[in-house]
Amino acid sequence: MVTVTPAPSIDRVYVVDALRTGSVNRAHRIEVDIGGNGVNLARDLRAAGNDVVAVVPLDLESVVDLVDDASLFRVVPVAHRPRVNTVIVGSDGVTTNVNQAATPLTAPEWRSLRAAAAQEVRRLRPDWVVVGGTVPAGAASLDPGPWADLAGAGGGRLCLDSPGAVVAGWIERGVVPDLVSPNLAELEDATGRRIGTMGDVLDAAARLIDRGVGAVLVSLGARGAVLVDGDDIRWARTPPALVVNTTGAGDAALAGLVSRWNGDRDGAAAERALTDAVRWGRAAVSRMAPTIAPDEVDCVRVAIDAPPRSLRVD
Repeated sequence: MVTVTPAPSIDRVYVVDALRTGSVNRAHRIEVDIGGNGVNLARDLRAAGNDVVAVVPLDLESVVDLVDDASLFRVVPVAHRPRVNTVIVGSDGVTTNVNQAATPLTAPEWRSLRAAAAQEVRRLRPDWVVVGGTVPAGAASLDPGPWADLAGAGGGRLCLDSPGAVVAGWIERGVVPDLVSPNLAELEDATGRRIGTMGDVLDAAARLIDRGVGAVLVSLGARGAVLVDGDDIRWARTPPALVVNTTGAGDAALAGLVSRWNGDRDGAAAERALTDAVRWGRAAVSRMAPTIAPDEVDCVRVAIDAPPRSLRVD
């Protein structure tokens, strides 16, 4: 796998007893890590033994103390410091995020990022090239075509794990990913549809499939995940988890899927991969750390059914 994160972050996680707005809140634990969808994804994939590299534009001096596995990263130097995302986690597991806007990349920085990714694709010949997280605004970021060309040149597939508006924008420009991985809010943004029931989820996912997207993995939180792969629809869920921190759960679910599935129309492989997706997502919400422990998830029971259209998901 090769992941590309155009807007990596420093994630500062504050654990409080309860978040009280308008008051002073005392954190009794603080965690600081390099974050961003593609970075989180790569960490989980590496933990499970996959050959993966995360391509990131970074001012390395500003994050060197946070890098515990330098071999995971292919760093493209930039002058600006990473954005800071603040995550506040209450004792009840409710997570509040305040994310800084991404700093735009210059045209030369975009070219360097694509060149670095291309080198890693030639080296690894990955099953997937995953562009993850928000895409910085600016004229230099408007052409998504090279990313599809990059994945195809390496014989792999393109996954876009980004906000719904980014997904919609890429499709409007004619770049149709082989896989997208929205949560409910992102699926609404990608399709312009209000989602309240499982039927709404399936209809919105079908709309993306009709526009050329290969497959759609929808994270449903406590209700598991749905994988729509052409005409095949699968819903997977696990027993309830003790929720500690929901940040990165969607990234972990996507990591579980792509670690076992290369996007081929193989129903048995897709079902096994979806099973791993919900197991990994469940494991992520049960941990404060940003990386799952794969050996803790194999014993989790997973039910795979046809999704009932009337089920409320909002």
